[in-house]
Amino acid sequence: MINVLHLYYDLLNLYGENANTRCIVHNLELNNIKVKVDLKSINDKIDFNKYDIIYIGSGSEEDILIALEDLKLRKQEIKKYIEDNKYLFLTGNSMDMFGKYIDTINTKVDALNIFDYYVEYLNEDVFHNASRNRIVGEVRAKSKIISEEIIGFQNRCDLVINSKSPLFETNEKYSNDLKNNKEGFNYKNVYATHIIGPLFIRNPYLIDYFLYNICKLKKLKYKSLDKISIKAYEKHTSKLIDENDIKD
Repeated sequence: MINVLHLYYDLLNLYGENANTRCIVHNLELNNIKVKVDLKSINDKIDFNKYDIIYIGSGSEEDILIALEDLKLRKQEIKKYIEDNKYLFLTGNSMDMFGKYIDTINTKVDALNIFDYYVEYLNEDVFHNASRNRIVGEVRAKSKIISEEIIGFQNRCDLVINSKSPLFETNEKYSNDLKNNKEGFNYKNVYATHIIGPLFIRNPYLIDYFLYNICKLKKLKYKSLDKISIKAYEKHTSKLIDENDIKD
């Protein structure tokens, strides 16, 4: 049995990211592995020890701050979960909650201070495009954990500063701080990225990698069996044209 917690499933599901947990369930069930997903939110009682996977998705800037205040009450439990080397997946701006602070331009909000990075919201002095002060677009990235390319989407207004352990490498304009090609964050089995899409639906090789290793810990056999998702991924990536190849 694999136990999954979708935390703040109601607040932090801005782009239909519950599809990530449904992808986990689908792939495990293809392998005849029992899986249970618990949906928990503000003020709910949670026994973190029972979960093999915790997933938190992205939300509006307002809802992230609401979830953060609840998560602060659970800081020691979530820190123990992380240090016990259990799997925590963070997509979109949910990673903002785990750094030192969030500078929203109008105010600076203390975050969980579990990791050393901090967050600054974009302003016109730093970044401005047709979508105002937001980074929006299709993303392609590379990872050290799998050889296949990572694909997805970003729609964000935040910079992650001082992330010394990035998860992916991508184009500078989709990087953590717009200054290099580093994107996301990784510590032990914490995997955080601004890439949405949803991430696991669009990247079958990535979710297969994670589920294989999670099942291995539980002495369960896992194989890549979602051939339809793999076919869709390969068809899409075969049509992608690198921006550097586009000629006027």
